Amino acid sequence: MKNNKKKKIYQDKKGRNYIKRSYFVGGKMKFHRVFVIDGIPADEFYEKNASDIDFFMNEDYELITHDKKITSHSNGKQDIQILDPEDDLPF
Repeated sequence: MKNNKKKKIYQDKKGRNYIKRSYFVGGKMKFHRVFVIDGIPADEFYEKNASDIDFFMNEDYELITHDKKITSHSNGKQDIQILDPEDDLPF
């Protein structure tokens, strides 16, 4: 059964918040700092809130969303249309 206890958030000398994650090396327990933003690990916060331009500038190409609609015609040509999120708005 997994323990869903809230992790304690620590603060370093520079004022950054982090949580401790433990791991074992050679039978000894070591701790790793995982920096958090609003209680979410920094990596997850970046993935949720960054735009495609941010991913491109930081060379995180695998995180870029691909919203394309491919339609094929009877003559074998394919048209690629980039979907615009504003098309779904009723106003």
